[in-house]
Amino acid sequence: MIGFPPRYGTTYSLEDRSPAEQLTIFWLAVEKMGWQVSEVTPGNITAFTNFSLRSWNEQVSIRFAAEEISLFSVSTGVQVLDFGRNRQNIKRLLKAVAAIAAETTAETVDEVYQQRRQRIRPEGEAIHLTRSRRVVAGFMQVFRPVKGYYVTPVLIVLNVFIFLLLTNKWLFPASSGWAPDQQVLEQAGASFKPLTLFGEPWRLLTSGFLHADVLHLFFNMYGIMVSGIYLEPLLGRWRFLLVYMLCGVMASLTSLWWYDITPTLGASGAVFGLFGFILTLSLHRFLEPGERKALLTSIGLYIVLSLSTIFLSTNFDHASHIGGLLTGMLLAQLLYPGLQKNAPRSVMVRSTVLATTLALAVIAAVYLLLPRDVNDYMAKRARLDENYILASGVYHARNDEEKMNWLKNYAIYYMDENLRIMDEIDRLSLSFDSKQQNRLLRRLYNTRKQIFTWNYQTLHEGRNKYDTQIIKAVHELEEMHRQLNY
Repeated sequence: MIGFPPRYGTTYSLEDRSPAEQLTIFWLAVEKMGWQVSEVTPGNITAFTNFSLRSWNEQVSIRFAAEEISLFSVSTGVQVLDFGRNRQNIKRLLKAVAAIAAETTAETVDEVYQQRRQRIRPEGEAIHLTRSRRVVAGFMQVFRPVKGYYVTPVLIVLNVFIFLLLTNKWLFPASSGWAPDQQVLEQAGASFKPLTLFGEPWRLLTSGFLHADVLHLFFNMYGIMVSGIYLEPLLGRWRFLLVYMLCGVMASLTSLWWYDITPTLGASGAVFGLFGFILTLSLHRFLEPGERKALLTSIGLYIVLSLSTIFLSTNFDHASHIGGLLTGMLLAQLLYPGLQKNAPRSVMVRSTVLATTLALAVIAAVYLLLPRDVNDYMAKRARLDENYILASGVYHARNDEEKMNWLKNYAIYYMDENLRIMDEIDRLSLSFDSKQQNRLLRRLYNTRKQIFTWNYQTLHEGRNKYDTQIIKAVHELEEMHRQLNY
C-alpha cells in the first residue's frame, strides 16, 4: 500500500486449522524469525523485526478472522521509504509459517498452545502508538482532518497557507516562489530579540508558523505529520495542540536565550518537542517492550542524527531544537499519569493542569530573565563595523608616504578604538552566541591591528622583514571573516 507509514499487507489462510492452531503456528513462526513478540491476544499478534540491513524495526501485525488471516508489515519512526523491506518481511514470515504448518502435527500445536495460554492477553489491554496510528494513503489525505488526525492536518494546512501567502509575488514582490523575503518574514512575525523582548512577545508563537524556504517547510511539515500520527490519537485534539504550542514557544525562547541578533522562525522546535514526547514515553514501561525498542531506535536515531549537525553546519537553529526537545520530554513526564490505561479523568485533568501551569511559569520566568542589552549591543556593533571600514581606507593611499600617515594616524587608531568598544561590550548582558562572536571579533581586531603595525614598520624600515608574519596573519583574518560571515 502506498502512503505513510510505508507498509505492505496481504491475506493468508491455514486450511483445516482451528483458531488456536492458527494463532500458535504464527506465534512459532514469528519466534523462528527472531522477531520481538510485543503482544498476543486471541485475535492478534504484534511483533517487531530486528534493526539490521534487512529490517529496521518494522511492526508486523497478524490479525485472525473467521475466514482469513490479515498480515501487515509497517515501518516505524520517521521512515519515508522501505525499499521493499515490508514485503520481504511478510514473504519470509509466510515461508516460516508454511514450514511449521507442514512439519507440526495438530497434537503438538495444541500442546504448545496449552503451555502458552496464560501469556495471551485480552483485547485492548495494552496501549499502542504504532498499531493504532492512521495510514495516510495519499498526498491529499495529509491535509484532510479526520477522527484521530484532526489538529495535525490543520497545523500543516496553516503553515503551508502562510508560506504560499508570503511567497506570492503579487503581494510581496521581493519574495520568490522558493522563499519569502527576509524583511517580509520579519514583518509577518519572525522572532527577533530587539522586537520580541521589547513589546512584541506574540512573535514567540507566530515565528513557529514561518519558514525560510520550500525545503525548510517540507521537512517540518513531514515531522508534524509523523509525530501527529503517533501522538494525536493518544493525547486527543486539545492536549496535542497544547503540547505543540508550548514546545514551539519554549523553543523560540531558548533561541532568544542563545542568540541576540539572529532571527528565529520555523516549526522545527515544536517538532523536536513532539519527538521528545514520544522518546520519553518509549523510555517508560508505558508501551510494549517490542514497540518501545522500535521507537527508541527509530526516533532516537533521528534525533541524534539531527542534532549531530551542530558539528557540521551553523545554518540550523540548534538552540531552538534542543529547547523544544527538552520541553517535550518534560511535558511527557508530567502528562504521563493521565495517559495510563483506564486512568481516571481527574488524574488526566490534574496532570494536564500541572504540566500547563509549570510550562507557562517557566516560559514567563525565562522571558523576564533574558539578557536585554541587545539594542545597546547592536549600536556598538554598528560602530565596530564602521570603524573597520574606515580603517580599510589605507588601501586607497596613493603613495608610501600617504600610506604610512594613514596607518599611523587612522588604521591603527580605529582598531584601538574597536578594542576599547569591545571592552564596553564585555560588560553588557548578552547571549552565549554573542559572547562567542565577541571573542572572535576581539581576535579579528587584534590581528588587523598587528597587520597594520607590520605594514607601517615595513614602510618605515624600508625592508620586507615582516612578510611571513603578515601572510600568516592575513590567512587567519580570512578564516575569521568566514566564521563571522563578513
